[in-house]
Amino acid sequence: MATTHAVVIGGSFSGLFAGRMLADFFDHVSVLDRDSFPAGAEDRAGVPQARHVHGLLVRGLNEYERAFPGFERMVVDKGATFHDHTWDFAVLRAEGWQPRYRSGLKFLSASRELIESCVRELFRQLPKVELRERAPVTGLKVVRDGGRARCVGVRLPAHAGGPERILEADLVVDASGAVSRAPMWLEAAGVTAPRESVVDPLAGYSSRWFQGPPPVKWPSDWWWAAGAYIRRRPDDLTEANFQLKEHGRWHLTLSGFNRRYPPTHADEFMALLRRLRSPIVAEMARLMEPISPVYANRAIRNRWRHYERWNERLDGFVAIGDAFCHYNPVYAQGMTALALSATMLRVCLEKYPPDAPQFAREFFAAQARIQHDPWLLSAGVDLRFPFTLGERPLSMKLFNRYLDGLGIAAKDPAVRRVLVEVAQLTRPLSDLYQPLVLARVGLAFAARAARALFNGAADRAPASIPPMPPPDEGEPLRGRPALAR
Repeated sequence: MATTHAVVIGGSFSGLFAGRMLADFFDHVSVLDRDSFPAGAEDRAGVPQARHVHGLLVRGLNEYERAFPGFERMVVDKGATFHDHTWDFAVLRAEGWQPRYRSGLKFLSASRELIESCVRELFRQLPKVELRERAPVTGLKVVRDGGRARCVGVRLPAHAGGPERILEADLVVDASGAVSRAPMWLEAAGVTAPRESVVDPLAGYSSRWFQGPPPVKWPSDWWWAAGAYIRRRPDDLTEANFQLKEHGRWHLTLSGFNRRYPPTHADEFMALLRRLRSPIVAEMARLMEPISPVYANRAIRNRWRHYERWNERLDGFVAIGDAFCHYNPVYAQGMTALALSATMLRVCLEKYPPDAPQFAREFFAAQARIQHDPWLLSAGVDLRFPFTLGERPLSMKLFNRYLDGLGIAAKDPAVRRVLVEVAQLTRPLSDLYQPLVLARVGLAFAARAARALFNGAADRAPASIPPMPPPDEGEPLRGRPALAR
């Protein structure tokens, strides 16, 4: 019986997860990446977004542990922590300071470098897989039998002036991320590439690492233990995201929209902190020591390559993760969505052989269903602002209008519970339209309209340090406890 071989283009999260699933169905799996991989938790040139704040959602942690048993223990042993976003963080939204309450959900807080290094270490322990470094792919090998096109491998650069090499495969998975060149390769092979949707908020990010202060220097009235957010609003397009990560280090990302990019020079970066809507981030940074230069990334957008609507048929080829759908990373959805997509890859391989015409079609359709909610929660939110480039269907406008109401109604414990769980991808977006939530949103809209009528102005967010909130005993913590460290 012939040996079966699968090739995955890209060795980041999507590639490692795809390779993990494929290892249960193929005799050999090759994951190819153009980069060299660091020995530990360090960044690499091919992943510029890695230098900005990351977090793994609750749903994501469950999927990572399911795919790579022992992941949670490993990442915690290496310094990751768990936090309740609504209890351990101070969050300044457009409407004001977010009420402090226990959500019952704890997300994993760690640098992307640490999370990826743990996944990579566990992947390398699997049988039947190889992770090739410095192995750039230059194209797809496509053959035709009558009217049927099939991908039978990938093209690799020539060695020492010789001809290009072909690495043959029974299935090729594009997991090369948002910068995927597969559309260009498809066109070169005579296959029309899928249509794309792009939502571009004209955003850029600048980030810096800090070493946190000893506990004795943390002011007693600073109840936020793990981070602070300052969210944008129409009259202030700068955001700040300051989070505690492993080994007492803090990661600060400043985001600017409508080409109002945050500075890349260290002095200007620090000066901008004092001009934010609240002094909270500047006061926190004042107690810390900068331990890195300022890292910048300007190519930030949402992009959906619509393989699920693709009229072409190319057997032996699928795209997964960011190569299929990529979000503005500020919403922290990507690492979780790619794990869910990899799970659907397994489901489809359990139903069909990789050369079956139904395989790719059903996988793309299933992946589109997975991407629907995160896309609305990222691209949809970006489209709330008039400067964002992209199509604005009526459904998106109505959704964003409803999101405004949800933000107002979030003071209600029942509404905020649903909101947090939807944001953590532990329940579907459709739960935001439950009758109870709809009723509370309607009341919130009415109350705001009445305040505007009698007060003559909309609510404005205070520019101050958040006050010490009263203890919230109504929502006991039910989430995952931190493992012993």
